[in-house]
Amino acid sequence: MRTCLNLVACIAAVLGGGALVSAPAFSPRSAAAADLSVLTADDNVTIPRELMVVRLTGEITPGTTEDLRRAWSSRGVEIGRLLLDLESIGGELIETEKIIAFIEGLRQSARVDTLVRHGAICASACVGIFAQGERRSAGGASVWVFHGVCPPGSTIPSFAATCRGLDLLRKAGVKEEFLQMLLRDGYLSRPGALWLSGYELYRVHDAGLITRLLEAWQPDYPADIGPPSGISAQ
Repeated sequence: MRTCLNLVACIAAVLGGGALVSAPAFSPRSAAAADLSVLTADDNVTIPRELMVVRLTGEITPGTTEDLRRAWSSRGVEIGRLLLDLESIGGELIETEKIIAFIEGLRQSARVDTLVRHGAICASACVGIFAQGERRSAGGASVWVFHGVCPPGSTIPSFAATCRGLDLLRKAGVKEEFLQMLLRDGYLSRPGALWLSGYELYRVHDAGLITRLLEAWQPDYPADIGPPSGISAQ
């Protein structure tokens, strides 16, 4: 029940209101390919009828775009809004660009929001996908990883590919001052990675990536229902 209720709290928060790499050096070699799971009002009565939640976890690999396209195509006629719930170590630059192109087309007729929960990681290519949301919600305790784009089998960033990744973030509205800091301080040109919390991205760096920071305290019951009988809300 905890997972479902946390999802309810995240959806309520969303409704209320890095760089990319082929093989992330910090990730395990056995990282699983992306897995997509879909939730609608038919699965969870707390989800609005017009909303589809797609949870994307794992590594972004060829075929992820088509999986997302099929998931959206399966929606009912009343659904006109997509929430991408992300937890990913990143993946391939080319596939990430395909996902972003799909989302850009989708936004012509539907609303797309993105979410990274407290405790979830959004690294590398995941950052570029998260940036495509109209409302981009994240927990202060979420984990974010930025590094240069490396050719397969290498830990040395490619300058040209890294610039492609930066352009995706720049186009999505991430602040130039933050992107220049990543470049100026060498985080995108050397082997290694910069790890930041959602709180640091939003409050310290004011990066323009996260548009809504989730509340630090999340009760284990939907806000519109209240606490179970006998439990004080104070």
